[in-house]
Amino acid sequence: MDNNMQNKVENKIDSARDGITKINRDVRADAHATIDRVADKVPPTADRLAQSAHNGVDKVADTVNRVNTKWDGTVERLSTGTKQLSENAKVWAETGRTQVRSHPALSVLIAAAAGYGISKLLSSRK
Repeated sequence: MDNNMQNKVENKIDSARDGITKINRDVRADAHATIDRVADKVPPTADRLAQSAHNGVDKVADTVNRVNTKWDGTVERLSTGTKQLSENAKVWAETGRTQVRSHPALSVLIAAAAGYGISKLLSSRK
């Protein structure tokens, strides 16, 4: 995968993560505001219920944050693996080029044999 495509993928992942974080903050704020509005209309004995609801919202939001943090580590590992794969592909391509330059006649014979074998496999109709 070339750097441009890798950067695009990483930008999309970062954008999605930022969107999730913003949605999480917005939902958390909206939920707290709604709980407060309901609690204001209910007798003071509902304070315990409101506090419990606040704790529940915080717990869910914290869980989303923990999952998002784990996602960051996964993205970093994926990005590192992609870079390594790209570097390995470049090394393999260069090794192949070197071998073809060193042994051009043998390379042509191997390519012809491989082509012949593939044509026989693909044209197995009688």
